[in-house]
Amino acid sequence: MVKRKALLLSASVFLICGCGVGRQLIDVHPESLVVAGGTSGACLSLALAGDALLAVYPDKATTTLDMLQIPVGPHLPERPPAATIIDKVDVAPPLSSRFGEHVLAASGGTATVLYLDRVSDAKTVLKAASRSLNETQWSLDILEPAGEPLAALPDGKGAFDVFWSAGSLFSRKLWGPVSTPLSYVTPFTLEGRACSSSADGFTAFDSESNSLLAIRRSAAGFTRMTVPGAGPVHASLVSSMGILSVLSWDPRTRRLGVWEQKSATGGFTRSIVTLCDSTDSVALLPGPAASTYLFLFDESRTRGGGKTLYQLSLIAPASRLGRGGAQYRKAVLVSGDTPIDAFAAVETADAVYALVLQGHLMLLRVGLSP
Repeated sequence: MVKRKALLLSASVFLICGCGVGRQLIDVHPESLVVAGGTSGACLSLALAGDALLAVYPDKATTTLDMLQIPVGPHLPERPPAATIIDKVDVAPPLSSRFGEHVLAASGGTATVLYLDRVSDAKTVLKAASRSLNETQWSLDILEPAGEPLAALPDGKGAFDVFWSAGSLFSRKLWGPVSTPLSYVTPFTLEGRACSSSADGFTAFDSESNSLLAIRRSAAGFTRMTVPGAGPVHASLVSSMGILSVLSWDPRTRRLGVWEQKSATGGFTRSIVTLCDSTDSVALLPGPAASTYLFLFDESRTRGGGKTLYQLSLIAPASRLGRGGAQYRKAVLVSGDTPIDAFAAVETADAVYALVLQGHLMLLRVGLSP
């Protein structure tokens, strides 16, 4: 059932981005829809496909990777639709520590999921599943050598370029002419989770070089660059002008910062967004104007008596939250005594949607002003 919640708001923000930051927190009222009970795994994906949201998550009870297709509209539905099973992804409990790892991409009415499948106690394979949203049957492929999924990028011709980590950073074409896996970076070991910055690129932290790499499509293939100083807890975004921005959390300084390219081929400047603790996931979404953003992140707060409060926070231009002025303002979307295990977010013209695992799996809709 949809609930419109009155939300808890917390202490002041120390913000950035060339704009002042209002210290008064904004009370927003997101709708929430519980889409799964307490058996969801902590690897979540959310994508837009036309007028539908695609939510992919692993289910510990059935050891399957599932997908929900939810219509986008002025409100969330009263009840979640039935989930469809992509594949069984673990042989049996106890589950693998990498249970449910996957990435999701949607393009031209087609969904593609790159995921791990533990087929025996000793063997895990990397699979790709794809289907038209108007059909029910998934097409499957196996990628070798097996490794951790990074990204699936549509090539604009009905195929996808998929990337994964298996000692090196590999790539291969899917659903087109058969191609041999190509090694882009050797050695390469993924730390954290990769992030698709656009349909033509992604970012991933390499623990071998201790650096965040940005992979982007070009006329000659794919290029790579380093984002100096950004860490494994990150999210990335490429603007319509080809400018890359990265949001990253530094556990040593407790600071959330944003790295912005000076030009499509230039270096980066860094600004501090806020101070926060226990941040495991972040999301970076476009704001109403160039070089403005919506920042989402999980964090913890210590209350009186040593009680810890876990919350999903949003920092956005006041105009997007229905307030006047150019300042950034903060709102708490969900809060409670249970840690937030994971979240994923996307933005439409009039809302932010967040898939959040905090005890149970729920979908939030936060209305935005034009």
